Amino acid sequence: MEANAIVDALHTKVAIIPGGRDLEERPIIFIDAEIWTTVPQEHSDKVLKYVSSIFSADTRRVGLCVIINAQKTSWRNTRIVLHHVTEIFRTELTNIIVLRPEVFWDKQKVENCARLKNNNGPIYIPVSRLHKYVSPSHLPEELGGSWVYNHRLWINNRIRVEGFVKLAENTVVNLESLRDRLNNAKEYIEHKIIDNFCSINAETYSMTKNSTFKTVNVEQLEKQHTEQQQHLITVPQDILDTKDRINRLLQIIQGKMTLVDDSWTDVQKRCQNMKEVISIEDGVSQVTNWILGPGEMLLNAQQNVGYDVLSAEDLKRNHETLELQCREPYSHYAEILHKLDILTRNGMKFPQDLKSQKDFMDFVCRSFASRVERRRNVLITSARFFRLVSEYFQITSSVYENLMMSVDLEVVESAESNLEELHKHINSIDMLEKELVREGEKLSDLLSIPVKDALGRELSVNYQNDIVNVQEILEMTIARKQLFKDSVELQKLTLQQVIHVQNYEKNALQAKEWLDELYNVLLKSHSHVGSSVHEIQLQKEEHQCFQETAKGTFEFGCQLLQAALTLRQSCKLSDQVNIQLTQDIWISWKKLYEVSQEQLTRLRVSAVFHRNVDEYIRQLKELTENFIISVVEEDNSNKQMQLRNTLQQRENILLEVGRMVRLGRLLKSRLREPLCHNDSLNDVEKNETAITAICEKLSEVTILAEQLDTTLCGFKFAMESDSIKKLLETSDTSCQISKSSSENGNKSDSNKSDDDFVTASECTGTPPSRASSFHTASEGESASPWWDMDTSSSPENEVGSSKYKVIPEPKKATAEMCEKIIREVTETRKITMSPLEGCTEYSETTYNEEGNQFAQKTPETPTSQSQSASDRLFPTRIYCGGSSEEQLQELHNYEERIQQLKERVQRAVNKKTKSNENDQQVTANVDNKNISASSLRYHERFVKQAITGIF
Repeated sequence: MEANAIVDALHTKVAIIPGGRDLEERPIIFIDAEIWTTVPQEHSDKVLKYVSSIFSADTRRVGLCVIINAQKTSWRNTRIVLHHVTEIFRTELTNIIVLRPEVFWDKQKVENCARLKNNNGPIYIPVSRLHKYVSPSHLPEELGGSWVYNHRLWINNRIRVEGFVKLAENTVVNLESLRDRLNNAKEYIEHKIIDNFCSINAETYSMTKNSTFKTVNVEQLEKQHTEQQQHLITVPQDILDTKDRINRLLQIIQGKMTLVDDSWTDVQKRCQNMKEVISIEDGVSQVTNWILGPGEMLLNAQQNVGYDVLSAEDLKRNHETLELQCREPYSHYAEILHKLDILTRNGMKFPQDLKSQKDFMDFVCRSFASRVERRRNVLITSARFFRLVSEYFQITSSVYENLMMSVDLEVVESAESNLEELHKHINSIDMLEKELVREGEKLSDLLSIPVKDALGRELSVNYQNDIVNVQEILEMTIARKQLFKDSVELQKLTLQQVIHVQNYEKNALQAKEWLDELYNVLLKSHSHVGSSVHEIQLQKEEHQCFQETAKGTFEFGCQLLQAALTLRQSCKLSDQVNIQLTQDIWISWKKLYEVSQEQLTRLRVSAVFHRNVDEYIRQLKELTENFIISVVEEDNSNKQMQLRNTLQQRENILLEVGRMVRLGRLLKSRLREPLCHNDSLNDVEKNETAITAICEKLSEVTILAEQLDTTLCGFKFAMESDSIKKLLETSDTSCQISKSSSENGNKSDSNKSDDDFVTASECTGTPPSRASSFHTASEGESASPWWDMDTSSSPENEVGSSKYKVIPEPKKATAEMCEKIIREVTETRKITMSPLEGCTEYSETTYNEEGNQFAQKTPETPTSQSQSASDRLFPTRIYCGGSSEEQLQELHNYEERIQQLKERVQRAVNKKTKSNENDQQVTANVDNKNISASSLRYHERFVKQAITGIF
């Protein structure tokens, strides 16, 4: 039902929708019972049905509020209106409110009202109580509210809305019809009936225009609704429902328009695709005809492959020109394939004849392109093959001339760079040769493959002559490779030998530098001698390791030089450099060997000296202690025997002590001398500690010998106190005899080349040392003498000689050799000394060891003939070259000891003068003891010195 059909009934205002809501937010419908009775029943029913249809189903489901204004109507008419309203709105959840007059009806009416209210029926209330159900702001002015309502405007809006809805529904139907027509038009497009679709474009345009007009109307309607909303607090529910309905229609129209647009786009695409199919058929025909015609003619005109680099390059350029001519057909072919691919992805179905034409075009184009590509590969391979052949022959000739024929082998420094460069060229030549052979075989294989045209038919093309030419070139290359390889191997071997010569001589020079460094290290850090046996033993072991290192270095250099000389002779090179280097390393080794042996000998002799002196010191201490103990414990008869035994042991010990004293002096003189006289690196002051230790040992052993002599003298004085007077009487005569004998001895000694060293044994009546040399056992090792080897007489060691012998390796010591080694040292010293000065020593030494002889002589210095008795009595002062203060201190100590002896002698003399019996007994004892002449001389001289007060 439309508003346009019942516009007169709507103007009667039988039922209106002002837009308000009750307190439960239900839309309100006002019905005037007074007007209801004045209009036909038929119009009233249509108005109620129309008003009910305005609301949407959701709104009706929530419920409606119907207010019947029955203030001016009787109860009978009100009941009729209520009955009709109930019949029309019975399906909706409706709340009916009946506005009664202030004076209500009779009692029966009240009962009926109460009953209906209890059964959710109509509610009868006066106007004054209406605000309990509806807010005054939602009531029209007639009922005391403030809601503004224009019924005429409402009717006009409803007419417009219904007109738009009707137009929209027609538009939807038309769009659906257009879509069906466009979809059905696809069959005509497939059958190439394209001209019949002009009318479709016009209809599409008109439909689009109508849709635009409708959209404008909708926009105007929405604008009106918006203006109304600005005046109303709450938008009426009927307007909201109408707006939702219009929105749904618009969505439907938009969806239909989208479908129509898609269909129209599809139709346009199909039309365009059909046009593309027609153009594709023309392009396929053009490409196929060109390949089978002009393309085949161009390829058949080019058959040669060339015979050298220039001809192959010319043919290659001609083929590139042909490929440029094929570029246009190739582009058309690619374009056709691209179009077909696009149409296929778009779902286009092609005619069967077009598919057949396309397959044939593919076969022809691929065959033609394969032939063009094969021709291109043949020409590229041919040009590359001939270029590699030319490059191979050129490089091999250049390498042969520059690195084989023009190389000076005498310049050994450049051998390594030449060999490296030769290796680099050989590697590049090998790679070039392999690539050349590979390209030649590839070219032969390509020429052996049969040639086919675009239709797959074989062509009669003969490449036999070209294949034979390629094979001959490969054979020539292989033959040249073999000859070149032999020459290169020989040159590489020669250069490697030259490099070995350079490395050997370089390492030999390094060995010489090592020997020089070892020599310097020996002079700087290993030239001192220890002050104890343990320290010297450690130094000797370290020095032997040092010698082994030096020996290994020398042997290493000699072996390298020998190998380098052999290689030089093999390569026919000059051996002057090798000979000079051999001489240099020999000189370095000789210098180091001599100094090393000198140091080793010093260490060995020092070890022997310290070990023997320590042993003699121990023996002297034990002898003194044992003698004192025996004198205290034994009786007088055994004391004489003990004295003789002690004197005999003393003589044996002092004999060896004298030898050690001479050895110590000789060792001190050697330690003061540098290891190498011509070298400034040697520091003689390093051995001052060792010299001081030797002096201390000599002082200690001499003091112990004097202590032993003092003990023995004291004991003999105690035993022979009865003969003191007699000794005093004969002291002057004995002193004169001793002086004359000493003068005669000095005169006779002055005619000799050396003097014997005076020890304490000479002062105690013991004979001097019976040997002028000392014998020590070898330590089981070879020793080097203290001299410089005289090699001037040997022709093999001449300076500037081209041949010489290397110092032989020292023999390993054996037990038999140790037993045969004899060392003899004869020392003659000229001593000049004053109480305030040190001593000056000169020595003459002879050393014999298994046939090796050498003598080191020093100029003799005449000694003073007036050597004092104190010098002969206390020989320690002779070799202790201390300062003047130390000598004075020693003299002072000796004076105190002499003074003590003088006091003892004086007490003994005073005691013996008191008793004659004791004097006679002493004289008898002296006669019976048979004191040796040497002992008497000692006592006589000692007493004389003590009495006369020399010190």
